[in-house]
Amino acid sequence: MESNVLKALNISILAVESVSLLFSFSGYIFILAVNILDWIKNKRLDISDQIISGLGVFSLLQRTYQVSIRCVALMYGLHDITRFAWLCIHLTYSSIDLCTLLFSSLLGVHFCLKIVNLNQNFYIYIQSMFPKMFPWILLLSVLTSLLISGPAAWDLSQHDFNSTGQIKTSHSPLNRFLSLKFFYAFFSFCFLIFLMSLLVTIVSLHKHVRRMQNNATKLRAESAEAHVNAVRTLLSLLCLNLLYFILPIIIIYKKNEPQWMNGFLLIYAMCHIFDIPILIRGSTKLQKRLKKMWFHFATVSFTII
Repeated sequence: MESNVLKALNISILAVESVSLLFSFSGYIFILAVNILDWIKNKRLDISDQIISGLGVFSLLQRTYQVSIRCVALMYGLHDITRFAWLCIHLTYSSIDLCTLLFSSLLGVHFCLKIVNLNQNFYIYIQSMFPKMFPWILLLSVLTSLLISGPAAWDLSQHDFNSTGQIKTSHSPLNRFLSLKFFYAFFSFCFLIFLMSLLVTIVSLHKHVRRMQNNATKLRAESAEAHVNAVRTLLSLLCLNLLYFILPIIIIYKKNEPQWMNGFLLIYAMCHIFDIPILIRGSTKLQKRLKKMWFHFATVSFTII
């Protein structure tokens, strides 16, 4: 009876994840298509658009991989899975999660440097050098995530392979493996950079709005609107990155408790639907293109009717 309930719950979660993937797929394709066409036309791409495109790719890969793994688990189970398969699963999950956080941190730093103005030589030097690092810093972020995730994925695959082989371990892998501690230390460091960039940007926005009010300037000026959109994007990414941070911990500590795993994965799949509006909000160009597309569809529909 319990196994039937668990199977029904897994099928329900798979349905939600599939709907999330189908809903998100069109959004990711829209983001990538707009940015690719813009790059072909202008031979360059804005830094925020480069980072947003990368986040879109990683989110699409993560959603596709999650649905694929759940389909395989439902059809064949995970009891006879090889160590190499465990290694691929953990390496893909951990590297994509870390890449997403690294790209989010870069976006946070980019918005911070773009919005916040400080009269300090070191800060001005970073402002001038940061744009010159693109797009190579994006490739470096991907390589860094693979190098840091690799040892952690290797140790986790060994732990999971031994567990399926009925070799019981008395300690959590997070306490046993130094590679996992290093992975979460680096993850926490990147998250701290992202959080600090967000806080500095919010403080700068607050001061900017107060100056505008004191000068009797319209609150919804173009610069203020851009600042507000940037902060909203970073706040939304903060919530998603918290999910990315919590998920591996739950997988490590609660993987033998299906109610924890399934419940969190269900929330995780539902929250991924909000990826698209978050990423589009972070780019004025994407917002304008989307409004233009909706206006075109509305005009065509009205003409047909």
